[in-house]
Amino acid sequence: MKIKEYSNPRNIKDAYEQLISREKATIMGGGVFLKLQRRTLPFVIDLSNLGLTGIETTPTGFTIGAMVTLRQIETDASIPDGLRECVKQIAGVAVRNMATVGGSVMGRYPFSDVLTALVALNATLAFYKKGEVPISEFLDQGLEKADILLSISVPKVKHSFFQTYKKVYTDFSLVNLSIAKADTYTVSMGATPKHAKAITLESIDDVRAVLDQFDFQTDRRASAAYRRALAKALLEDAVEEAKKWKSL
Repeated sequence: MKIKEYSNPRNIKDAYEQLISREKATIMGGGVFLKLQRRTLPFVIDLSNLGLTGIETTPTGFTIGAMVTLRQIETDASIPDGLRECVKQIAGVAVRNMATVGGSVMGRYPFSDVLTALVALNATLAFYKKGEVPISEFLDQGLEKADILLSISVPKVKHSFFQTYKKVYTDFSLVNLSIAKADTYTVSMGATPKHAKAITLESIDDVRAVLDQFDFQTDRRASAAYRRALAKALLEDAVEEAKKWKSL
């Protein structure tokens, strides 16, 4: 990656005005995927000095700043298990110290472990201009206009779980699964190979009935049948884990 012009604004207003006024402006969160690309970026806006790095517990849940790193999430005991577990399996610690949750969200990567966990947790995204948007809506529709993600809010859950299958530990998921339990169960399945989708259920005991609500497809990495078989194994593990929740 090469950068022709670089900006490091000190407030969100300036960052947004640069984004909408400069042609082909690119937002840099952690910049992990940008650094892997072999292209020249005309104008880059670095968000590292905007104070978007906090994790705040609220009466109804918690809020994560868009520039919080995956390593911060991994090591914060207040974060639900499902979200902390999903980041533990992303690359190595050095990468998790650079990669941000905002970058993971805005990339809308279908294989994303972070998105699958956040979808199960019914997260809400807060944008500078757009305001609050449910994460599932953002994944389906994206944004109509350029905007900057400020934070991610997650409501309280009683329990959560994340599981994935990767051919190699640091590889992208072939399929991933997350479940959150509040009054009902929310099951999210990602890398199908499409981005994460969620369903809400009173019970997850009927594994086949749950799987039938997700669409598994074939791509160059895996067949639909193989993905479904992997998802079945992951879901069976999740059901066993959920049985322990009932006794807690």
